[in-house]
Amino acid sequence: MRRHGDGIGDLAGITAQLDYLAGLGATALWLTPIRPSPSCHGYDVTGYLASKPDLGARDDLIALVQAASARGVRVILDLVVDHTSDKHPFFQDAWDNPQSNLADWYLWTNDDRTAYQSFGGYKGMPKLNHANPEVVAYVLEIARFWMDLNGDRNYADGVDGFRCDVAKQVPLATWQARRAKTRRLNPQSFLLAEVWDMNARNLGKWYDDAFDAVFNFPLYSDLAGSNDVSGDSLLAGVQRPDMVSYTLLCESKLLPPGFQIVQFVNNHDTNRVMSDVEGDWVRARTAATLNLTLPGAPMIYYGEETGMKGEKGRANPYWDEYRREPMDWYTAETGPGMLTWFKPKNRYNAPDDGISVQEQAGVAGSLLSRYQALTALRQAHPALHRGAFAPAKVAESKAVYAYSRHAPPDAGSPQEWFLVILNFGGEPQQATIELDLAYPGPYSAVDALGCQPWPDVPAGQPYQVEMPAASSVVLQLSPKPSSP
Repeated sequence: MRRHGDGIGDLAGITAQLDYLAGLGATALWLTPIRPSPSCHGYDVTGYLASKPDLGARDDLIALVQAASARGVRVILDLVVDHTSDKHPFFQDAWDNPQSNLADWYLWTNDDRTAYQSFGGYKGMPKLNHANPEVVAYVLEIARFWMDLNGDRNYADGVDGFRCDVAKQVPLATWQARRAKTRRLNPQSFLLAEVWDMNARNLGKWYDDAFDAVFNFPLYSDLAGSNDVSGDSLLAGVQRPDMVSYTLLCESKLLPPGFQIVQFVNNHDTNRVMSDVEGDWVRARTAATLNLTLPGAPMIYYGEETGMKGEKGRANPYWDEYRREPMDWYTAETGPGMLTWFKPKNRYNAPDDGISVQEQAGVAGSLLSRYQALTALRQAHPALHRGAFAPAKVAESKAVYAYSRHAPPDAGSPQEWFLVILNFGGEPQQATIELDLAYPGPYSAVDALGCQPWPDVPAGQPYQVEMPAASSVVLQLSPKPSSP
């Protein structure tokens, strides 16, 4: 969103919408790259110690961080240090110049410094040489600079952390040095790694004094299938949920005690979840239920909460832009702050399509109201945001997945039990769920979102339920005395 009316979007526009984000339950805001860049995506940086002029000045970021902090929202910046743009002054100085003081800042493949390694083979993104101590020192200075926005060395007043792009392409030693530095400056700083690896066994080393959390790409793969293909996934009802339990079990066994992980069902590099489920609103609600009741920290990609669609473009000049269309605020797709930077005729955003904040805000049963209810439920109950997780054995249905969340009494909070049941199938399912809870039962069960009673959970016996097609429910369980 942009306050100045040019349709591009800027930092001040984000500040103007912080109340919406806080109302959605957001406690952290990740900004994709804000630094100068020749591209719309910003991952080819031309300057690390400034913001892109279109986005605003340093004072705009300070105002955003301060306003977010007042609402209990932390601000995290994207940090791209695997590569720069080939337009970056450092690269321009080193190119075809072996005598340059910056000659060893990049990974060259010839002595003349005219051929080089690049990210993904894109020549516009030459890779930095992290074996050079000067490069690592500069990475540390970049972090320090953005943590000290006010220039007063009060690092708690700057940005709260960094999401680190293509972390697995950068040596672990760089990240470890960066974490040590940021923790000295602000012990509360948060470092999040984008480790695009679908094997849970490979995530462990990134917690080795390098990052506080990683994105859960292995689980994303189980849920959404290919990031560039829609309709092929568990969320779309094509796959079975078996791998979900396997991945979560592997992570609980292989990752270090107390590990933090970020759950997601789509992001700016994937097809949007509403496209993946092929426009099915019930499945979109089920995806939300799963994402916001699993252990870990859930991430919501903007517009996910209203059902915005988006798939990777199939031909130039546009590719990822279709997955990053402007946030749709209004019924008519026009209004104060509505962005217009991307409006091809074949875009997904459209007027009067039911997919906007204006069309869904305050509407019972809307996807937005579902997200708001889920985030409020999660924040209100320790069992859902930090409680124990246990998958439940499900018989009779291979399309139903279930798990419990439990928190013991703590600091005045009562003991809590929740049971989450999800039917990924395209037909109603009869399922028998075997629970292994600390209290044997019986329990009364209530739909925690709809406040409707469900059949009691019997003591020592499987729980039998019938789930409508593609549906989900979060049941709050309350122990009840056994019959004499």
